[in-house]
Amino acid sequence: MPNYQTPLRGGLRWLDVQCMKRYEKAFKDCSQQQQMEMVDLIAWPERVKDKPELSPGVAFFNQMRNLTATAFYSSAIGIKDIGYMGNAPNQWNGVPDDVLKQYGLAYTEKELKECVSFDKA
Repeated sequence: MPNYQTPLRGGLRWLDVQCMKRYEKAFKDCSQQQQMEMVDLIAWPERVKDKPELSPGVAFFNQMRNLTATAFYSSAIGIKDIGYMGNAPNQWNGVPDDVLKQYGLAYTEKELKECVSFDKA
């Protein structure tokens, strides 16, 4: 998606620049501990309210988190994880009796005969 190219490239560049300032290495060359320190700085927006210099990193991380979640939950394993069944036919057994009573309504004999089937689950 072309509209993500600049923000994502910019976010990766921002991450590298910050790592260069802190560790004198690009993000990919940092140790796992250093990488996690950077991620911890930008992954929790409520922690950086008083650090506006981190706001580009926070925006980048939020976008990556959203894209990752979207990708997962639109994959076969993600769809299975949430139990999505898609459009599947079901049996409509009418409005439940308690709801009908609550509103002072009832099915007519004709509606019961032609429209509602209580014998199917």
